[in-house]
This record gives sequence, structure tokens and C-alpha cells, in this order.
Amino acid sequence: MNILITEYANIILVGGLLDRAQIDSLSVESEDAFWDLLYWSNVIREKFFGNKIRVCSIVPGRLGGCDQDCAFCSQSIKYDTATEKKAQTISDEQILSAAADAANNGVPFIGIVNSGRAPSTNEFARLEKLIAKIKSDYGIGVCASLGILTAEQMQKLAAAGLDRYNHNLETSERYYGKIVTTHKYADRVNTVKAAKQADLGVCCGGLFGIGETHADRIDMAMALRELEIDMVPMNFLHPIEGTPLADSEEIPPKEILRIIALYRFILPKAHLKAAGGRVLNLRDMQSWIFPAGVTSILTGNYLTTAGRAVQEDMQMLKDMGLEAISN
Repeated sequence: MNILITEYANIILVGGLLDRAQIDSLSVESEDAFWDLLYWSNVIREKFFGNKIRVCSIVPGRLGGCDQDCAFCSQSIKYDTATEKKAQTISDEQILSAAADAANNGVPFIGIVNSGRAPSTNEFARLEKLIAKIKSDYGIGVCASLGILTAEQMQKLAAAGLDRYNHNLETSERYYGKIVTTHKYADRVNTVKAAKQADLGVCCGGLFGIGETHADRIDMAMALRELEIDMVPMNFLHPIEGTPLADSEEIPPKEILRIIALYRFILPKAHLKAAGGRVLNLRDMQSWIFPAGVTSILTGNYLTTAGRAVQEDMQMLKDMGLEAISN
């Protein structure tokens, strides 16, 4: 057993946190001690979360027509992709049907995701009503990812019954300008802070495999720790034809597991959610996300790419001796 990784794991298991120098050395050490890292990431997960796994699914509220230039996204009008240039608004009936399906399949959370920088006044009012209706009619939690919002808008969403707001940092502050130029890293941080001020839960993580360095990954983890994020979506690039990142190389499955395990060491008490790109990139190693440290999964289809059937994911949890929970 690797002595350094064991030492760092024991610091965490008694309630401590690793500093940046320790994290950097852990990252280097784990390159040649992958299985030791995975062993201890699983011990840390079990220590703070037991066998409980949070499960959620998403439904688009609006697809395409986005005037932002996120280099990974097929919904940007700036790129020649298969997604329609004109925004498509998903009907109330379709969104409520997705919420009903989630409830019927035992998925305790549904997230409504809009393309674009921010919703219009009319769209925002529609979403307020939908959030309240889902809560009252289906009894499941509601999350939303609607772009850059103000503190006042966050308060309104909280009053409507929203449980969590999703707004990812995507990558480190240093690398951010290489991926997005139409809004600033600070805009994302301020949106996260506005959600927290409204007493909303916050999902905030990022995307891996977009050309970032190991240092960028650690920088983002440290920023999430500073923001006291308790739910961290971990997405892995699904390259889409027509986007600037279309020719990016996939991250090997073992490297994805190493990234997750490092995040478990850095953010020991935060939920780590395996989200976009899980099926494409991990293939037959999907169940390994749990010993690596994952405590939450996004199930069903994503926004513009296919995910995996809810029933398959629920069976995976059962086979791993894990229990889907709602809080």
C-alpha cells in the first residue's frame, strides 16, 4: 500500500483537508499508484456517505439557439452542428411528462435545463409555474439550470419551490477564456453566490477533456471547495461534430476514474455526480465510478446526447449494493 496516499487518506478520514501542496503530490503519486488511490477513495466515500447514491434526471426547457460560444456545446448558433439554430421551447406537457416518468421510475429529482445566457421575462415566469406544479403534483425535487441569473431571480425560484440551481464553473479560471469568451468566469461565480444567498442548493462542477491540464483540474476543485459546493457534477467531453472541440481525444476510462478519485480526496464531503459523457467515455467501466468516489449520478438521456436507460442504472446500483436516495 502506498505510504503517502495512505497518510493523506487518514488525514481526511479524521475530518481534515489536504492543502494544495499535498494535493499536487497526491496527483503525481497516483499516476503510478492508481489502485491504491481507488482503494482509499472508496473508503472515504463509505466513511461519509455509506451506500447512499443520489439520482437525478434532466429535461430541456429550451434547446438550441444559444448566442454564447462555449466551445464544447452543440447548441451554440456560432457553430455548424446538427442542432437547430432556432431555439426550440419544450412544451409544458412534455416537461410535466418527464417529471411524471422520473417519479414513476423512482428518480427523486428532475432538472429543467435551458439553453442561452438567461431566460426572458416570460420564460422565467413559465418556469416558476412549472416548478411549483411539479412539486405539488409529483412530489419530487426540482433543479434548474437557466444560465446567469440575478439574486432577485434566485429568490423567486426559491419561493416557487426550486431545490437546487445548477451552474458549472466548467474549468479553471486560468483556462476559462480558452473555452468561453461571451461571458466571464466571474459571471458564473457570481451566479453561484446568488443561488447560495437565496438558500438554494447548488450543483456546480465542470467538464473534463477540453484541453485542460492537471493543474486546471485541481484549480477548479479548489475553487469549488472555497465556494463550499456540496454537489459537484463531473462531465466528460462528448465531442460533437461542428464544435471547436470536435476532434478532442477521449479521456481513457482509468484516467476518468483517477480524476474522480482525486476529487473525492479534495472534496471529501461533497457529492460527486457522474454526469455527461459517462456512457461514451467509461463504457464497461461505468460501475467503477462508485469505488472511485461518486455518490450521485445523472440518469436517462442528456440534452443533445444519449445517456442510459433509468432501469439499467437502477439495476447497476442494486448490483453494487447501493441505495438510491432523495436527499
